Amino acid sequence: MLTPTKDAVTVVEDAQYETAGLYSYARGLFRRPVIFGSETNYRQYNRLRSGQIVYSKLFGWEGAVASVPEEFDGIHVSHEFPTFEVDDTKLDPRYVRHYVTWPSFHAALSKEASGMGSRRQRVKPERFLSSQIPLPDLLEQRRIADKLDAAMGSISRVVQLKKESDALVRQHADALFGSIAEQRPLSSVLDESNDFVAVSPEKKYRTAGILNRGRGLFHRPVISGNETKYPRYNQLKSQQFVYSKLFGWEGSLAVVSADFNGIHVSHEFPTFDIDEEVADVSYMTHLARWDGLHHRLKDQGSGMGSRRQRVNVSRLLATEVPLPSLPAQRRIAERLTLARGVAEAGARQDADLETLRKGLLDAAFSGRL
Repeated sequence: MLTPTKDAVTVVEDAQYETAGLYSYARGLFRRPVIFGSETNYRQYNRLRSGQIVYSKLFGWEGAVASVPEEFDGIHVSHEFPTFEVDDTKLDPRYVRHYVTWPSFHAALSKEASGMGSRRQRVKPERFLSSQIPLPDLLEQRRIADKLDAAMGSISRVVQLKKESDALVRQHADALFGSIAEQRPLSSVLDESNDFVAVSPEKKYRTAGILNRGRGLFHRPVISGNETKYPRYNQLKSQQFVYSKLFGWEGSLAVVSADFNGIHVSHEFPTFDIDEEVADVSYMTHLARWDGLHHRLKDQGSGMGSRRQRVNVSRLLATEVPLPSLPAQRRIAERLTLARGVAEAGARQDADLETLRKGLLDAAFSGRL
């Protein structure tokens, strides 16, 4: 029912590539920053097509499996992400799209994985294809898919409402920062302080990226030194300010939280110590999330075209930001922390929604839906 397929694209050094990765735990595909061919060691990419099944050899056992949605059609992945066409004369595409999100399927893949240690497990394509799937006739598959579409749609709407509450927090932040008259350049509070470490081919590195729109740092898969072209990494320290030169204008900036202390980023992510005699760290954390700062950096980008804009360090530091007295900063930070806390309390409902989602999938694929 699944046939291995590959749309191989030869990597050219001066060409740009939109690339993707796969989240674990059935969270689907995500876009990675656009890169030039000269920035990757891969000589070929595999181009995704809508409706294909794709998984990560390295993290398939952890649920890094998905059906490719239309918005990822034409995006590139490495050879570590095998792709498969679905035979829709035997397998309903919507049915299998839900099936690959089922935790029990991921658990079965885990048993099929090879390698020493949980972080070294790999799922080979032949093992993936030998996995068992409950397969009623097509009519029954479509009936189950209809019910799951409806239920998962309702869960998605709840998730959407939670996103809207986050938007309200952003509006509150905009009103507070927008009312501050005192403006000073970031150079008055930030002092560039990079901690570069040489990359060893034998070592593995925990790395991170920064989400746009001030959504903070995220963990990337552990990488071996021989898998990166970077000769050195910048090591993050807690309470530093960090941003992406390439996507700073999109709001890829953050203050490093304790759980990212010691994590590595490339030289494209400069780091800065915050002068705590001038700026409150919590205030700077909220400032990094502020849409108004992102807009100001957007004007500072250089390069041709929106995807080639870069924000150099000198330009970042010259950017003026609202910076009142320390007591005022602390009052604002306290209010924003409170508002964000309320929004994040709603986020704790995520666990209940996840339990519901798993229960529906269990029922669907064990003949009880």
